[in-house]
Amino acid sequence: GASMALLAVLAVVAMLYFVSPTTTTTLQQVAGPPRSCVIWGDPHIDSFDHSVASVYDEGQYWLVNSQTVWIQGRFLATPFTRGLAATHAIAVGGHFLQGHTVVVGPLESGKILVDGKPALTTFPSQQEVGALAKLTYDGQAKVVDDSMSAEDKHVVHMDLPSGVRIEIMRWANHVNARITMMSQWNGQQGLCGNMNGNAQDDKDANSGSAAHLVPQSASLFRHNAPPMPAPQHTLADCKKDPEKYDKASKLCSGPPYSTRHDLKLACLFDVCFAGPQYAMQDGWAASIEH
Repeated sequence: GASMALLAVLAVVAMLYFVSPTTTTTLQQVAGPPRSCVIWGDPHIDSFDHSVASVYDEGQYWLVNSQTVWIQGRFLATPFTRGLAATHAIAVGGHFLQGHTVVVGPLESGKILVDGKPALTTFPSQQEVGALAKLTYDGQAKVVDDSMSAEDKHVVHMDLPSGVRIEIMRWANHVNARITMMSQWNGQQGLCGNMNGNAQDDKDANSGSAAHLVPQSASLFRHNAPPMPAPQHTLADCKKDPEKYDKASKLCSGPPYSTRHDLKLACLFDVCFAGPQYAMQDGWAASIEH
């Protein structure tokens, strides 16, 4: 009798468990809407929440650091940036790629690597990363005006798991990038920010960029170069040469600089200390709508 009653109770509980709606909340890996982080120039980072940071020292830095998504930038000085760092390569990995890595460097001094091996060796071309991701290498890129259309463009488009999309424009000695993704349910850090809608805390977190240096144990690059300090230049140094500053001001006067003062300052700095070609290259990156 008692055992039969117990079995009846267990049967009712089991029925309620499988039939009734569950109240357990399942954590999602991502949450919308997607936002973009743009990396360009010497290098400047416009975070997911629209806070602009600049990093002039060499090193390998976290752009996005979450439990599943790892995106890192290698910042190195170039022959044209007078000791200041530029983005030399972008590396992507983490659990969401199930052990795979993708590294994209510049045209003259870098390569495109998948799992350490050359990839996308012809232009244009496509390649899959396992059954997880698709890479496309072509000349398709949004430009800010017709004057940029004449420039040859070499762009790697990455369609990755969890709705992550990355576009990397390869220049001769550096790269620009746009990372588009949804926020991670378990949080994220890095120079691209935490994607919480608050630009100020990104600015506070990035005021000490060394906090985002990638340790050797977590590096996605084959060789983790040690960080190196850069020369300390300011726009005040550029203004000491009125002709140079006037030229930079003219090159950085149109859209998108006319509507974003922080982007204009970044453009002025790049043109003054790296050369006029950066006005066009910065314009491509900064003109991308978030």
